Amino acid sequence: MKNKSKMKMQAIAPRALKAGEASEYIGVSRRTLNQLTNDGRIPCCKISSRLFCYTVNDLNAFLDKCRVGGK
Repeated sequence: MKNKSKMKMQAIAPRALKAGEASEYIGVSRRTLNQLTNDGRIPCCKISSRLFCYTVNDLNAFLDKCRVGGK
């Protein structure tokens, strides 16, 4: 029964990602993610003094704004 609940949890997409996961998601280093956050280009949620989370929607919006070329 425990394995079934684990499988259900894995099927749910997370709403927010920790900084390391967020940097991997958009393909930049954590240092670059921190700079983008400090510049106000990517919003974040401050959970505690050392824990910041990024919503997937905000990360997708940032990537959409960075798009160039194509039709």
